[in-house]
Amino acid sequence: MPVRVGLVGLGMMGAGHFKCFRDIPGAEIVAVCDVDPKKLAGDWAGTQGNIDTGGGTAADLSAIKRFDKFEELLADIDIDMVDLTLPTFLHAPLSIQALKAGKHVFCEKPMALTAALAQEMIATARAADRFLMIGHCLRFWPEYLAIKEMIDSGLYGPVRTAVFTRLSGTPKWSWTDWMRDPKRSGSASLDLHIHDVDTVLWYFGKPQAVSALGASDSPSGFNHIAAQYIYDDGPLVVAEGGWDFPDSYGFRMAAQIGFEAAVVDYDLKKTPALTVFTAEGAENPPVGTDNAYRDELAYFVDCVATGTPPSRVTAQDAADAVALVEAEVESARTGRPVDLDL
Repeated sequence: MPVRVGLVGLGMMGAGHFKCFRDIPGAEIVAVCDVDPKKLAGDWAGTQGNIDTGGGTAADLSAIKRFDKFEELLADIDIDMVDLTLPTFLHAPLSIQALKAGKHVFCEKPMALTAALAQEMIATARAADRFLMIGHCLRFWPEYLAIKEMIDSGLYGPVRTAVFTRLSGTPKWSWTDWMRDPKRSGSASLDLHIHDVDTVLWYFGKPQAVSALGASDSPSGFNHIAAQYIYDDGPLVVAEGGWDFPDSYGFRMAAQIGFEAAVVDYDLKKTPALTVFTAEGAENPPVGTDNAYRDELAYFVDCVATGTPPSRVTAQDAADAVALVEAEVESARTGRPVDLDL
């Protein structure tokens, strides 16, 4: 029997996830939920974002249960797992509600607005004996996986430097403009930049301290932030993220890893996107064409089907990323490095 999915939220990510689940043999979407009648009717023409998730502009939902109230979806005994593609401020309360209702939960990143809420989600999943996974898609992204293999294998020697960049036009497209409301999104420091924060933790482990600078401060974060992650006797690691740019700028996602014997450059805007520079010249290593969004969902579906706790990205991994962003914001506001105990 396939894992039966209830998809909650039919915006940019929800539309993309809907398409992904249709391509996962072990999954079946049995229900969707949204407050917008237009989206529940299958008209997704108004959904947009800073990257194409492949969701399209329309879907046939005639054979799927449709709910406009989350509680009604949770009451459906035919649903095994809930996929939450909702604004950040709803991640913690709705994940906790779903877990208590006996559903496994896949929730989009960032995990929660605060590290304390993230830990509450973990405790609830443990008490409910249900799985909780957060959508840190770069851990399934072909180029980022290729770089991780280069780091772990020592193919080009140890890493000396690592620079991560994620910049975007201002997100004016979100439902009720929640992304530009710091109290609901945590600003770019949490919503956008956390992708690279998670990648830093994945590639290099937990730093001993972090030092950051920020611009466009708000009560809940920064719209532009640059951080250095301090490792004892480790590489120089920095990440910059922000969305204070004009619409014409578009979206940029990039990483440059300086190894002892090579520099590896990834740039989403280039084709091919991944290049390795060595003393012998430049080459483009073969990289898979897999869809990271589909692969992370397929992975979680398999975890649910087999009763295997997620390990490629754990709930604690995601909570650590939120805690590290909090430390960056503190550093940027105080002008001092922050020691970490993640």
